Amino acid sequence: MDTRFIVKELRALVDKLVKPERIEHVNGVVEFCLKLARRYNLESDKLEIMALAHDLFRDLPAEKLKKIASSYGIITEGVYEKRPILLHGLVAAEFLKRKYKIADTDMLLGVAYHTSGHPNFGPYAKALVLADSLEFTRYYEKVNQLREIAFYDLNIAYFEIIKNKITYAVTHNLYLLPLTIETWNELVEGKE
Repeated sequence: MDTRFIVKELRALVDKLVKPERIEHVNGVVEFCLKLARRYNLESDKLEIMALAHDLFRDLPAEKLKKIASSYGIITEGVYEKRPILLHGLVAAEFLKRKYKIADTDMLLGVAYHTSGHPNFGPYAKALVLADSLEFTRYYEKVNQLREIAFYDLNIAYFEIIKNKITYAVTHNLYLLPLTIETWNELVEGKE
């Protein structure tokens, strides 16, 4: 896998597919991922690919996103029918798998489920979730505390980010993704 070639292509696709106001976020996720890579001795190219791909399809119209997902064999029923935007990570992961022959499970799971979390995440996927929630254009209560934790312990930070996502959803009367609940239950079970 020629990672630098993939990064170059993904950067061009981000410029083409992502709305200008979201590009700053994507670049922030890349920057935060690279800092986490240094801190946890992870391969920076892998995290850069994940960061560039995670919101690649986020700004597509719902019908186009559902059509691409369907062509990839991704089920678009249930929560995805109600909230097609949630397909963007799944589509991006499948795109990486098909276009660049990426087979790394942690990379693909991370991109696919960066919004919800997943009980089987490894260090790369956890780093992406942290970067997506904590990159330096994000401002919300406790963000600075969570950033500190992110550079202290990857697993503790992941636990706290999932907790924060749940708290935010409940506090704002938002839909709570079933996979986030499953992830939370696995994380709590692992702490006992």
